Amino acid sequence: MSERKTGVSPELDELSGDLIGEALDMLAAGEDFGVLVAVEDEHEEIEILDFSDDGPEECLEAARSYVKDLRGSLVRYTICYEGAVADVSGSFEDALVFEFGERGYEHFSGFMFFEGRGERDDFAWTDPAPAGAIDPIL
Repeated sequence: MSERKTGVSPELDELSGDLIGEALDMLAAGEDFGVLVAVEDEHEEIEILDFSDDGPEECLEAARSYVKDLRGSLVRYTICYEGAVADVSGSFEDALVFEFGERGYEHFSGFMFFEGRGERDDFAWTDPAPAGAIDPIL
């Protein structure tokens, strides 16, 4: 297999940004969701799904399996879900966790801390922070 490219294409940046924005809007409104997935195929068709019919780990695995099962026709994907990430003091804080990848590129994960779930205008979040490279699923 050839070497994977590094970086993020403008198309993946847009797909990820749109899904993360949707998730942040849902958190600000206090809406529940499981694991959100956005996939884009070779024809620039985008599909967004919410895996929420099981526990958090099972939903995440189902979302990853969904991407793997479609990998032949997919070009890029983003997955995001609510979780907890340790801050600099070691305390766990609410975070929106995401992972994303594109065929032929390295795949990455990251997170954004947030507070004020359901408080609309008082909802706040941090800039995205990298969590590192992950095993490619495309």
